[in-house]
Amino acid sequence: MDITVTTLQAMLTNAATLGALSAVQKLDPVKDQLKASEVRAWLGNDSKMSRKFDAMVRKGLIKGFKKGTSQNSPYYYSKFQIEAAFAAVKCKSLL
Repeated sequence: MDITVTTLQAMLTNAATLGALSAVQKLDPVKDQLKASEVRAWLGNDSKMSRKFDAMVRKGLIKGFKKGTSQNSPYYYSKFQIEAAFAAVKCKSLL
């Protein structure tokens, strides 16, 4: 399989971004966490990205967690996990 230079560049950029987010996740886990209501703003308020995010959550590619035990506790998502899921989908489409 031949990979074009632009495809390789996109894959390496995704890997570098994930590496930086992984470092943030390990050094300061609180900065890696977003409430479900904050995810849309972090994605840029793009309805297409929001729909993709929702689909990935339904498929189990992105998993949320609750910090509290209350029924009304908000779900939190990891920026690293979100970026990793989007990068995996993007890399799959590039190949």
